[in-house]
Amino acid sequence: MERFVDKDAVNDFVARVSFAGFEAPDIPRELRDLCLGLRSFSELKSAAANLVPMLERKMAARRLDEVAPPRIRLPNGRQTRVHYEPGKPPWIASRLQDFFGMRETPRIGPGQTPLVVHLLAPNQRAVQTTADLAGFWERLYPQVRRELMRRYPRHTWPERP
Repeated sequence: MERFVDKDAVNDFVARVSFAGFEAPDIPRELRDLCLGLRSFSELKSAAANLVPMLERKMAARRLDEVAPPRIRLPNGRQTRVHYEPGKPPWIASRLQDFFGMRETPRIGPGQTPLVVHLLAPNQRAVQTTADLAGFWERLYPQVRRELMRRYPRHTWPERP
């Protein structure tokens, strides 16, 4: 399977479907169905490049996007990918500044599951990971702000983001 499809993309899709509570597709069967009428491995590789979008279309992609969105928009307009992993809450990662103006932790899904937020410094390294954004702003941001102001003086670090 790995020779023809992006294993990570398929695993991400299956984890997203699982989070949404939908029945997971039978990937080997879908690949077999994809092979019908093809004559070479190169044709299969080309066809398999569209496996995940094809699976999304088959299972009502609009409903899947509502329940388990692939991306969410942050207050500054930037979009960030939502990561789904089996047995873990979904998470997002973006620069700390991208969350300025966001008081509450973003939530998704029918149960309004809070996303785990990886707040990144300008160097794209995590400075904090939290599922309680309001608590971070109140309790931890002042200390993180002091550290980041020293390390990144060219960036704006407001007292009340």
